[in-house]
Amino acid sequence: MFTDTHAHLSWPAFTGDLEAVLERARAAGVNRIVSVATDLATARDTLALAAEHTGIHVAVGLHPGEIPNVSLAGMIEIAKLAEHPKVVAIGETGLDYFREAKNDHALRQQQRDLFWAHLVLSKERRLPVIIHSRDSDADMLDIVKAHAEALPKDWIPWGVMHCFTGDAKMAFECIEAGLMISFAGILTFKNSATMRDVAVKIPLDCALLETDSPYLAPEPHRGERNEPSRLPLTAAVLAQLCGVSVEEISRATEANAARLFRW
Repeated sequence: MFTDTHAHLSWPAFTGDLEAVLERARAAGVNRIVSVATDLATARDTLALAAEHTGIHVAVGLHPGEIPNVSLAGMIEIAKLAEHPKVVAIGETGLDYFREAKNDHALRQQQRDLFWAHLVLSKERRLPVIIHSRDSDADMLDIVKAHAEALPKDWIPWGVMHCFTGDAKMAFECIEAGLMISFAGILTFKNSATMRDVAVKIPLDCALLETDSPYLAPEPHRGERNEPSRLPLTAAVLAQLCGVSVEEISRATEANAARLFRW
């Protein structure tokens, strides 16, 4: 059995056939899915989906790409939604400098402030945080390390680096700060040597699996709409890299998900 720790089931890509998508996931052994919000609309919609389907859990948060549309009222509503029993994490949050104007210091500061607000909320609600980082690793790590210093020593792990694409040095810095490392379908790509190196080097008890559906379909489906039923393809590559069975990957990543999400 597997847990897809990061998918976006409320997005339009799944509007026409979500029931079939969920049925294929169950048939593939994916028994839990954490459906992740990126704004207020997807947070509300994802909670509605979780109320209708067993096995769907929810993360609520405001993606850094939502700036400059983020407001205090929006963050207050996220905090309120985080009280729902189906919510198992805060996020997707973090930093993303990929699409911004070069050296837009004001925008970067807004992103850092929003990220910190999510980390505070995760501490208040005692919920793990799902972290996004793109072209922003140095700033992200500075904030993560500062936050980790103020956390209770028994709250490990307290978050996950979603769709990890960094190198081994960054992975071990994240692990040292109390985070898990999540591998998506990129791990199956032929040009993913850096990520495969990370998969070999980090302890298996720090690894999670995700699809980031509808994005990042693994080989041999690269370029297609992704869905949770394809998670075992990534698990198979991770097993091959680590020199263990797929069953061992399942056992380890399920145990890791249970530790992170406290179920």
